[in-house]
Amino acid sequence: MSKHFLTQILVAGAGVTAIALAPVAGAAPPPPCGVEGTPACAVAGPDGASAGAPGAGATADGNGAGVTVPGAGAQAGPDGAGAVVPGAGVQANPGGTEATVPGAGASTSAGGASVYVPGGSASADRGGASFCVPNFCANAG
Repeated sequence: MSKHFLTQILVAGAGVTAIALAPVAGAAPPPPCGVEGTPACAVAGPDGASAGAPGAGATADGNGAGVTVPGAGAQAGPDGAGAVVPGAGVQANPGGTEATVPGAGASTSAGGASVYVPGGSASADRGGASFCVPNFCANAG
């Protein structure tokens, strides 16, 4: 093989390699986390961490944590915690607690407690207690 022919092959090979790698070199970087259409991603740093996937996500930092999925979510922090699902929820904090489901619920606080269900309810506090059912109520205290 002549030296001139070998040089042509090497130059042609380098040109083909450059053309083949050009799309990789010019490709746009992926969009950052949280941008609509972004696939699942996660980020962590000194201020906290987060992870997400289409329709769901989770975060945590020095102030608490939270998570969401389609139709439901939960969060917790220094001031309390809560969770929701379709038609129901619960929360708790230094002032008390509360829970609800379709047609019923309950709550508590430093001042007392109460509960209600279809057709009935009850409550109690430092002053006494009461309850009601269809056509009848009673009080004590």
